[in-house]
Amino acid sequence: MTGTQKNRKKRGRRKYVIAFIVIFSLFFVKTSYKYSQKNVSSVVEAGDVSESILLMSEKSAINMAFEYEKSAIEAEKAKMAQEKMEKEALEGESREKKGIKVAYLTFDDGPSNTITPQILDILKEYDVKATFFIIGNLAEKYPELIRRMYDEGHAIGNHTYSHNYKYIYKNTANFIEELKATEKVFKNILGNEYETKLVRFPGGSFGNKRAPFRKTVVDNGYIYYDWNSLNGDAEGKNISKNRLIQRFKNTANGKNTLLVLMHDMGAKKTTVEALPEIIEYLQQNDYEFDILK
Repeated sequence: MTGTQKNRKKRGRRKYVIAFIVIFSLFFVKTSYKYSQKNVSSVVEAGDVSESILLMSEKSAINMAFEYEKSAIEAEKAKMAQEKMEKEALEGESREKKGIKVAYLTFDDGPSNTITPQILDILKEYDVKATFFIIGNLAEKYPELIRRMYDEGHAIGNHTYSHNYKYIYKNTANFIEELKATEKVFKNILGNEYETKLVRFPGGSFGNKRAPFRKTVVDNGYIYYDWNSLNGDAEGKNISKNRLIQRFKNTANGKNTLLVLMHDMGAKKTTVEALPEIIEYLQQNDYEFDILK
């Protein structure tokens, strides 16, 4: 039996449970109503059974049934997310065993109206897909760039709404609140059906201080990614093109799987200049390009 068939069977059982509880509740309400008429002459009569149901408490059998259904659906979603992560991990291991070299180009802190379009043009020219980790308030400012990323087949990830370290790392509730806010922005731009669970922590998820945040992110169904290679464009201002390329080569050396950190914020002009040579270097060294999922 496939996973889909099992899920359908589980949903079918839940429907029978809910139907039984609802029928039992209706019988209970009707019986109680008749009893109240016989024994308490001053009771205010409900017009019909539907009104009686509305008078039931939040802890009624019907509401409990709906809560059960809601919890079951959430548990099923969490299980599916976990299975997806495990499947992708196995696929990654399989690639490693086969000696396949894969590069994931990622861009943080955008979009910007100057740098992001140029990066998208280069990626289109080389027929390469990348992953963009987006700041929510900038997505609101440049929705047309989010639509272009989506239309051209790039992956879109969540990089919080404000990128304000002091606020987002004050507590885990603030962090999740910012992820949710950015999700709403994506849905406003790409439609309510759009969903992404990709997350990158501003500054990375490294270190013991971020451990509670890593746990909270996973518990809320997200998948976070750091990096193992970079071009160094966040290590200073106006870093030369050649220095970015060399920094990338140094950090990529000897790795079959690369998660390359770059940025598409407004000041990263030399990132645009270095990108074609970085792509060509990867092509010459037999790397495939892929997006994070």
